[in-house]
Amino acid sequence: MKLHYETERLHLRVLTSSYANEVLNFYERNKDYINCWEPDRVRLFYTKEFQRANLVYEYNETIKLHFLRFWIFEKSNPDHIIGCICFQNFQKGPLMTCTVGYKLDQEYVGRGFAKEALKKAIELVFTELKFHRIEALIHPMNQPSIKLIEKLEFEFEGIAKSCILLNNKWTDHLRYALINPFH
Repeated sequence: MKLHYETERLHLRVLTSSYANEVLNFYERNKDYINCWEPDRVRLFYTKEFQRANLVYEYNETIKLHFLRFWIFEKSNPDHIIGCICFQNFQKGPLMTCTVGYKLDQEYVGRGFAKEALKKAIELVFTELKFHRIEALIHPMNQPSIKLIEKLEFEFEGIAKSCILLNNKWTDHLRYALINPFH
């Protein structure tokens, strides 16, 4: 697996710790926009040191194929992060499943960037990593994310009760799944 891929308009990259400032800037710009859908953050999350250490950890886990986060950049502005896609909870062997999560800069929503990036990333997970199934857990009030995942042909499987801690409260999420169409 490579650490950099392209789509028509985007670069998808696994980042090294040298991007800590850019990652921190992305999270700070979008703090109010994405935090209502994100798990509670540790106290030091919004520091360059935390982001640098996290990028080192994520890079090492990616190399071991335990985790995968692609940061999204527009080709026309290749140094500006506009979002990310994360595959985690890798279960191998007879399961070959993982969970996908994603976020997009609020200034880029509604322009097809998330769909374009997710299509490419999902294809890679299915064809290069040979996963059989990808799950997505979505807050019931997150209508844009529900619409996006349904456009990508994920199927609704039910409600995951009390599965994610948001704002110090355990919340239900909708469970969607996509089965590998490439095999």
